[in-house]
Amino acid sequence: MITLLGWLWWWVIPVRKRVAIANYRAAFPDRDPTELRRTVGEMIWSYVELACGKRATVHGVELAREGGVCLAGHMGAWDLCLVSAATKVPITIFVRPPTNPLVAWWISRVRTRAGLELLSPKGSALAAIRAVRKGRVVVFIQDQRHNQGIPVSFFGRPALTSRGFGLLATKTGAPMLGATQWRDANGEHHIKVERLNPQLPKDEIEAVDALTAFSQTFYEGHIRSTPHSWLWLHDRWRSFKG
Repeated sequence: MITLLGWLWWWVIPVRKRVAIANYRAAFPDRDPTELRRTVGEMIWSYVELACGKRATVHGVELAREGGVCLAGHMGAWDLCLVSAATKVPITIFVRPPTNPLVAWWISRVRTRAGLELLSPKGSALAAIRAVRKGRVVVFIQDQRHNQGIPVSFFGRPALTSRGFGLLATKTGAPMLGATQWRDANGEHHIKVERLNPQLPKDEIEAVDALTAFSQTFYEGHIRSTPHSWLWLHDRWRSFKG
């Protein structure tokens, strides 16, 4: 089914195919962009699995028992894995609802039923601070373009990146975590939580900028290990094209 879904996207309904191929070739000039068929096939199928109640194995959940500020990204079955993690620890996450009203209603229902606290990307700073102080894990997904962000190197090209993760981490002093998702050879989903310990300057402003740059290094390292698993369909570098 995954192969069929990927084939349909590639040949029949090629939504954002051109952007995805351009991104993939720029990041991995030696790889075959037809691997993107697997990207889209697995992404679509993961939502079918989510609707059917499939869940991921959560690794390292003990690291998040006392809360923290966590980086996560659009790798693997991100919604399925985040919903799975939310059944183990209290999670607060910044999300933009899908533009389709029916899809937005469904995914919001699935997320909130799992215990996820959903925050708007705008005007939610105080709510995020309160969540951290309550011992919740506040998740940032910073692997997409943020037009009000700062330029940070991502696969060797500048990409506008939100300073949100760095700001909340320095403001609260909460433990810094990273979450990575993947599908194994048997089709089972996994999410792993790890502790992040970047070396930071003492100056708070410099520390925020350093953490913003670190966030992209974190993503790039995991994407390089399994390139097909990341969402290549958006133009992460658009603002810096000539």
